[in-house]
Amino acid sequence: MIEEYNTVIKNPRKVITRFASCYPNIYRVAMSSMGYHIIYDYLNAREDIYCERVIYPQTKSIETRSDLADFDIVSFTLQFEQDYFNMIDMLKRSNIPLESKNRRPTDPLVIAGGPCAASNPLPISTFVDLFVIGDAEVTLDKIIDVRSDTNNPRADIYDFLDIPGVYKPGEPAKIQQVKNMKDAWRPIYQIVTKTDNKKFMPAFGDNAFLLEVSRGCTRGCRFCMSGCMYRPRRETPLKTLLETAEKTRQVTGHNKVALIGEAVSDYSKIEELCWELTQEGFQIATPSLRIESVTDELLEILKQSGLKTITIAPETIQKQRWKLNKPITDTEIYHTVDRAIALKLKVKMYLLLGTPGETTDDIMELINFLRQLTSKGVRYNTITTSVNPLIPKPHTPLQYMGFDYDDLYDKFKKYSTRLKHRNKKENLKKATIQYVLTNSGAELNSLLKIGKKIAFKDWYKLAYKINEEKEKENYTLPWHEIDVGIKNSFLKKEYKKVETGEITPWCETDGCYNCGSCE
Repeated sequence: MIEEYNTVIKNPRKVITRFASCYPNIYRVAMSSMGYHIIYDYLNAREDIYCERVIYPQTKSIETRSDLADFDIVSFTLQFEQDYFNMIDMLKRSNIPLESKNRRPTDPLVIAGGPCAASNPLPISTFVDLFVIGDAEVTLDKIIDVRSDTNNPRADIYDFLDIPGVYKPGEPAKIQQVKNMKDAWRPIYQIVTKTDNKKFMPAFGDNAFLLEVSRGCTRGCRFCMSGCMYRPRRETPLKTLLETAEKTRQVTGHNKVALIGEAVSDYSKIEELCWELTQEGFQIATPSLRIESVTDELLEILKQSGLKTITIAPETIQKQRWKLNKPITDTEIYHTVDRAIALKLKVKMYLLLGTPGETTDDIMELINFLRQLTSKGVRYNTITTSVNPLIPKPHTPLQYMGFDYDDLYDKFKKYSTRLKHRNKKENLKKATIQYVLTNSGAELNSLLKIGKKIAFKDWYKLAYKINEEKEKENYTLPWHEIDVGIKNSFLKKEYKKVETGEITPWCETDGCYNCGSCE
């Protein structure tokens, strides 16, 4: 059973534009998304728009049980590549033709946004009329205004393409971002979910609300897509955060606040923010914390606020960390873990296998490193690990790198059989599919129409073919029409540094190195 509060109720007949905000993943994932909350609250602040939620596997809206075909705009938030299958399934089960070319003037305008849509929309480009590249607050109003002025959105497609940040293959676009977090939308009336069913429980529980601390990250980890796409880092003023937290508590009834951002612990006043929230009676939850910015003081404040587990990302051994431009020493990791355990906090660690130039000896060194770390646990499950294969992503220095299923299979087998503590590992077949979805071009559309019935051997062959293409001198990035602000010349220089492990310092402490994102 689920109960919701703070949902928006309007009369669909008294608005100009009906907007279906679709999340092609399950309810608990959708309601844990800051971006999804922002879209709902932001659009419903306009009297002429009714934004309703449609969450997979449903194809009817939560608010009025309307079919997707009843809306003027159908919008998909694409947070994960595997959600492409769910998006296609939702369209197939609606009364909307699956491919854009077959849609009638009366059919909704189908758009998509989110990290996947912004990084490489080519593999799903025949199913989506338009892609939104960047922050919703900058672009959605303009799209809705144009839609309200036309009776045939696909015939008037170039009216939409005049809007900065709107993309369709063949029409290059540049990412649009909120430049100052004072202008970012902060959803106060967040939807409250009450349930005793864990399948529907949001990630931070049914007693927490989300508070966006910052956007972007400039640390420069060479494998991280969000750290390359969403530069520069922009912070919400401390006073604004504290005021927003209090207002949101009043309308949600929640005392638990989940701090959201690509680099929460890099927030310049993170200790002061957490201390003030604690003094006001808030319990604090956080995503993964940067080891180099986690101080003893911060851990003590988080513990005092009621936090039970911290999440950090050592990724790999020290030598390989340098190749990834993540200059964190083993000593720093040991100190953070020791301090957390002393405070009776549990520790979850994210790790990667398949880093550039990784050898069997490196795997054994990682295993020994983890054994030393996990031996520090004073009780079972104090320290847990989650290991994933490194998947090269668009707009990162590692976008030129391949993905070797067979090599990773051997590495995972060697890794998994030698660890006795609780550890979770990613399914390599799913990772291979993700690599293909992430690195393919428009040629993948015809295959995706089949949906989840595609055999793994076909994905395996496609991954091998992509690897071959990347080795060619004339290889063209499928997403070359998408400008996320960071220069390809900079990414190529960073890729060359991988071999030697040369570090590019953090620009916020060592000065600008001309990546292009601030131009």
